[in-house]
Formats: sequence, structure tokens, C-alpha cells
Amino acid sequence: MYRLDFDTLHSYATAQAGITVPVVLKSRENSVPIAASIDTGATFCLFRAELATALGLELTSGEWKRFRMANSNFDAYGHEIELSVLGLTTFSTAYFFADAAINKNVLGRVGWLDRVRLGLVEHNSNIYLAPLDQD
Repeated sequence: MYRLDFDTLHSYATAQAGITVPVVLKSRENSVPIAASIDTGATFCLFRAELATALGLELTSGEWKRFRMANSNFDAYGHEIELSVLGLTTFSTAYFFADAAINKNVLGRVGWLDRVRLGLVEHNSNIYLAPLDQD
């Protein structure tokens, strides 16, 4: 038998599309509370363009990256930020969509999921979360 320990239990709303959690983005003294979807299929964390401005970042000064999807392509800019999800804080490069019309906030594998221990029980709409390095 295997056992994992978690610090946090969060029940998410099943009425919303996807699995959405509260997140606080922070850069220097600026912070913005948002809702973001956990997406295990997304390689990176991606956020709305307007959030870069709200954090005091110049969107296009970040690391440019072209994302290629099965049915579309889009550009985004990467910036180092602090991510707090359900009280667990990490630092990573997050990307902000170049197109202001894209209205998505996504927690992906690189920069978030690779830094946490995540448990999911869809039947009960529960997320379990702990730091990756917790014993």
C-alpha cells in the first residue's frame, strides 16, 4: 500500500468548466488574486495579458514564446513571478498571452505542477495539495 500526505484540502466547484482554484500572482509589491484552472495537459502556466500590467510588468519585455496547439497557435511572454495556490507559494516563469482577447488562466506542469504534490478525487470534487519536498 502507498501513502501520501497532504497539507491542504480544497473542494472545487463542479458547476465551472475545469478544475478551478484560487491563485494569487505576485511581482515585487504588486499582487493580483485570480481563479485559474489546473491543466495537466498544459506544459506551462499561462495567464491573461492584462494580469501582466496589473503586476507592474511590461508584457512584451518578457521572454517571447510561440505555442503550437493541435488547432491553433498563439504567442505569450514569460516573466518571473510568485504563484500562491491554496496557500502554497512557488516562484516560476509564467507566460502571459500576447492576445488580450484570450481569457484563460492556466496552471500547467512546468512552473507549478512540477513543484507540488497534487491529489485529485473527482468523485468528491476534492483537491489535496502539499509542497513537493514534504516528507
